[in-house]
Amino acid sequence: MAQVPSKETIEESFHGASTRKVYKTYQNQFVAFCKENKSGLQASAKECTDFFQYLYSNGKSARTIYSAKANINPNPTRDAEAKRYVAGLQKYNKLNNLDEEKKAHPLSVFDLSAVMNAFAVYHPFVGALYRFMFCGCFLGCFRISEMLNLRWNDVDLGNDENRQYLSVRLRWHKKTSVEDDCQIYHLVDEKSYPCLKICGLYYLGVLQKSCSQISQDAFVFPHYTMLANGIPSVDWFEKYEQNHIRQCLQEAVQNTPYLPIGMSLHSMRRGGSFFRVFESKDRKFIFRELMAWCRWSDAKTLCEYLVTRSISNEIDPRNLLRSGRSQGDAITEKSTQILPFDVDSIATALYEKLEQSLPKPSKAQSTTKRQESIAVFLNQKSIPTARSAKDVWQRWFTADPKVGLRRPLKDFTKSIILSDKKRYSERQTIALAFSKYQNLAQFEAAYAGYTDSYAKLLHEVRKRKRSNCL
Repeated sequence: MAQVPSKETIEESFHGASTRKVYKTYQNQFVAFCKENKSGLQASAKECTDFFQYLYSNGKSARTIYSAKANINPNPTRDAEAKRYVAGLQKYNKLNNLDEEKKAHPLSVFDLSAVMNAFAVYHPFVGALYRFMFCGCFLGCFRISEMLNLRWNDVDLGNDENRQYLSVRLRWHKKTSVEDDCQIYHLVDEKSYPCLKICGLYYLGVLQKSCSQISQDAFVFPHYTMLANGIPSVDWFEKYEQNHIRQCLQEAVQNTPYLPIGMSLHSMRRGGSFFRVFESKDRKFIFRELMAWCRWSDAKTLCEYLVTRSISNEIDPRNLLRSGRSQGDAITEKSTQILPFDVDSIATALYEKLEQSLPKPSKAQSTTKRQESIAVFLNQKSIPTARSAKDVWQRWFTADPKVGLRRPLKDFTKSIILSDKKRYSERQTIALAFSKYQNLAQFEAAYAGYTDSYAKLLHEVRKRKRSNCL
């Protein structure tokens, strides 16, 4: 019989390895602080707040101190004095414009291209590994920890009648429930940018052909060690560590003056989400689609990713001297000559030539899909009233935007259910009857005489439910 894990082992499994490492660091610092500055064996809340002040005086941010508060032992999270200190520190910094939280630099597609070019000096295997990793994070808006957990049975190259795609079975790093722990994604190439062609990358295709003996349980991004002869020694059953990737990214940034210093591993996910909504030329997402793709349950995270970008995006200081009005203001000797034609006549001639050469558009033109506001996709305030069994059937399985129903009733969240609990409970009861039939015609035949009115239908379903005749 297998040995039952201890309570401490199960509780520690709630956090990942990197999180446990950070928590252990806080605990060791707290113990060292008490040994050096305090006497006695028992630490109270006062010692904890003194430790927080020590961290703040050494340049730690309020967010770091808040994280340390919950993870030192003895745990002071329920103590009023410790909570008051941390809350006061946050308010003080906010009032005095101090300790602004630094978000990861949202990587642009051109920055990503520069990063990939920096990997050209590496060994071909290592360079291809990094290109595939960063391209996948950017295209899929994935976390780097989720990419590192991929195994060879989680990725596959597929084809349909239109194009090639990369199928990824992603195990979520931050999951809302244990049951929904993975999601299948199909990534396709962005033809407009060479650095975003993930399906044709050397790493995945060549390794699947040449390394046929690799186990399906091996990691896609394995740990490697560079030997003295410059050839990497690969351990397929140990995943690559984030610290090594972070160091490699920092080296690439330092060696490329074009890249900003504030770039981090999370820049791929932030930049990819912005690219997918505003910059992609092949397939742009609307806000609702991005929320579903990135597994965001509310619009708050969406706003943090799309709105909190650098102010210099509107006017990029890097290109002010290379482009702008100053290029057209220079006066030369040639520009002072009087020409027999003006700019308006040139523009008119070009327009006429282009109009003659272009084919006339057909009558049926595809309309551009307009970007809707975030407010449209917030939680439903109430469930629309149904007049007949047909309305209930259709709205249970499909959305009805004409009445404000932007998702099927069966997909309503808990918060929406609480806002209109009685009406949702009624439809749950009717849904039990729905589950017995394949289509609406069979349902109407079984409940003949009751489907013209919602009240009659509900009364009949409840009656049959009580008598176990559903």
